[in-house]
Amino acid sequence: MRLLRSQRWASEPSLSIDVAPAANGTEVRIAGELDLASVPQLRTCLADLTQRGEKHLVLDLSGVTFCDSTALGLFVGAHRRCEVSGGSIEFRSLPSSLRHLLRVSGLDQILDVD
Repeated sequence: MRLLRSQRWASEPSLSIDVAPAANGTEVRIAGELDLASVPQLRTCLADLTQRGEKHLVLDLSGVTFCDSTALGLFVGAHRRCEVSGGSIEFRSLPSSLRHLLRVSGLDQILDVD
């Protein structure tokens, strides 16, 4: 089932999640802080998309201003769920601080990071 239109997810005041169809899948634009309080909303969003049959997710992280280890765990879990269902997940437009965090943790070797 394809996502037919853009949609905004209700979220923490410090987090914004916008979902829209894209030529190569479904784009999830994330802005704000990814931490213990906000990660559950992103987890719910991604789980809902995969349960609806979305196979290719593109996470645009250009608006992320903070990311803690809770979010890193979410990224790994989302990556695994997508692979198991025959899909894929890409992480795009990472801020330099998040790119550095993924490199230091070694997750840039596991996740599809542009």
